[in-house]
Amino acid sequence: MPFTPEQIFAALHQAIKPDHATDRFEDGYAWAMDSVRRIVANHRLHGSDKQNLTTVEPAIRAWLDDGPDYDSKDYNDGCVAGQRAIRDILDGVDDEIISQLEDAARDYGRLLAAAKEASA
Repeated sequence: MPFTPEQIFAALHQAIKPDHATDRFEDGYAWAMDSVRRIVANHRLHGSDKQNLTTVEPAIRAWLDDGPDYDSKDYNDGCVAGQRAIRDILDGVDDEIISQLEDAARDYGRLLAAAKEASA
């Protein structure tokens, strides 16, 4: 299924959200997401999702081509898993994009429900 730039960019944003890491694998995964978050931040995006994706995708793919930052096996395995998730999003892999968008819907649905409850 071809995804829109808006869907791909939303999945990318969901994937790179900061998360709590509890072990070396998760530290490696977090490093990968932090790296992509820095790439996105360095590009000062202000266009449409299609323009923004066109702007950052080459830089992210160049970073992916460099491979993970080797530290330990567990850390490296986490880096590889994080890079695979990012590559799958950019490549339009259905399962990864759908999973990220489901996570985003759950997170934002919870925040919306809490905000409505607080304002009632």
